[in-house]
Amino acid sequence: MKTLHLPLAAGIIMVLSFSRIFAIEPIIKLDNIRPEKIEMAGFELTAEQNCKIEAVGLRGYDNDYFAANGWILNSLTRETIWVMDNKNSERHGRHGLAKAEETVLLKPGKYELYYYAGTGWGGNIMINGRTIINLLGDLFDGDINGDIDDYIDDFYIAVYPQKDDFKDFKLFEPDGRIPGALLQLNKIGDSEYIQKGFSLNKNATLRIYTLLEFPRGYKAPVDNAWIVNADTRDKVWEADRWNTDPAGGGEKNKVANEEIKFDKGNYILYYVTDDSHSYDDFNVSPPYDPLNWGVALIAAKDSDKNAFSLFEPKGRGTALIDLTGAGNDEFLSQAFQLKSDQTIHIYCLGEYSSGGREFVDYGWIENADNGKTVWEMTRRNTAHAGGASKNRMFDGVVDLDKGHYIAHFITDDSHSSDRFNASPPFEPKAWGLAIYPGKDFDNSKFVLLKESELKSGANILVKMTGLRDHERKRAKFKLDKQTKILIYAIGEGSRDEMYDYGWIVSDETGRSVWEMTWRNTEPAGGASKNRLFNDTILLQPGDYIVNFITDASHSFNDWNASKPRDPVNWGITVSIEK
Repeated sequence: MKTLHLPLAAGIIMVLSFSRIFAIEPIIKLDNIRPEKIEMAGFELTAEQNCKIEAVGLRGYDNDYFAANGWILNSLTRETIWVMDNKNSERHGRHGLAKAEETVLLKPGKYELYYYAGTGWGGNIMINGRTIINLLGDLFDGDINGDIDDYIDDFYIAVYPQKDDFKDFKLFEPDGRIPGALLQLNKIGDSEYIQKGFSLNKNATLRIYTLLEFPRGYKAPVDNAWIVNADTRDKVWEADRWNTDPAGGGEKNKVANEEIKFDKGNYILYYVTDDSHSYDDFNVSPPYDPLNWGVALIAAKDSDKNAFSLFEPKGRGTALIDLTGAGNDEFLSQAFQLKSDQTIHIYCLGEYSSGGREFVDYGWIENADNGKTVWEMTRRNTAHAGGASKNRMFDGVVDLDKGHYIAHFITDDSHSSDRFNASPPFEPKAWGLAIYPGKDFDNSKFVLLKESELKSGANILVKMTGLRDHERKRAKFKLDKQTKILIYAIGEGSRDEMYDYGWIVSDETGRSVWEMTWRNTEPAGGASKNRLFNDTILLQPGDYIVNFITDASHSFNDWNASKPRDPVNWGITVSIEK
């Protein structure tokens, strides 16, 4: 019997060839990774299979963050079924690299495979995928590995079947489509302003699925969705901090996914984005469902689906008052009268200063009969107006009683229709304030007035406003009976001392019956020294003198610090409380 001896090298060659011949091929693999590009592919399983998921990525500044990693979504539910993270991966080769290997039972269905390698990280200072802390640490250790491009050839994610003869799958190109969606707005880019009308012919429950940008410290998303009643303009749903959850990737990626009961009626769905971080170009790691950056409405059941239909929202119509197209350093106003109680629709675009935490271009409405502000733009009642995040808008209805009013809009010295110093809003020509008829508005009960035509109502006793530097004003009023009066006064004060302020004295006794002090006032908006008194006092029958004095600085239209919210009423208004 002869024995055949093979050379060692040949034996090795045979073993390697055997391994290659019988290696299990992946169902799907992403390995041509490009920096800051979302790589994706879809695969559908027609039979249940234990699949091994294998991926190589790059850890970031801590174990909770990966600068490069992959994940898998269920195409039907849009839920993640696997994500490469610190729990399922371990160090692999060079500094920062990690490898994950995990077996997951996948049921028949459609799945989407994703991979992303980012070169920046919001909320943490990153340089080419690495933090300042990493770089400084490497500098002293003598271990500087360069930028993320040095790792790019190592990155991949793959899904392997349990057996090498597995054929029960097919590939597809993901599009983010949600089966059964009644309305889907996805792959939304920067600086978009979208509105879609929908009607329900009966009460119905709809699921709202939306991905948003909600940076830390912000009170509302900057890429945002909300729904209003088309007839009343009441906001019936909006995304906020309470109904949103982390959406994966960057911390500011949020998702709202909830069922809402709607009454029969007409509605408008809005989705707006600012000038960065969207499907066009995510500036931090994208959410796990990047294709659905936008919003979708899904029926809870078939009967709800049948109740749904789309319509084209009507325009706002002709404005009753138009103070739009406002430029820099403008102060616009228009007086009007309502001869009966009415509902008005206000559309107002302005600028919010995040640093100063106040509006610098904004609108408000004053009751001319008593000097009180009956409506004003606030951070809470406005939404993002598109473009730069500081663009804000109010789009809603306000109920006003019969009476006389003045609509105001004021701007500072930058970022307006003259020239926006950041991305403009979606309707730049609407910068300012416009008032439209509300539901059941009676035009015959509406009259435009000149402010010079405004007569002090029977309830206004004294009005001394718009006061400048070095003013000393006084005016008298008489009461025939015990009366509750409303005092609305704005002045300047600091540290228990007032500099622009008012007081009331009895003309008979010369004694003060009321004085504006630091302690009885509250912040009036703008600089902390702007102070407001807005309350009632009870006075006996008699003659009274109202006084107001200003010092040498910081007064109407000559402010040396941020102006108050209601600058035109710098001074005092005294009226009879209704």
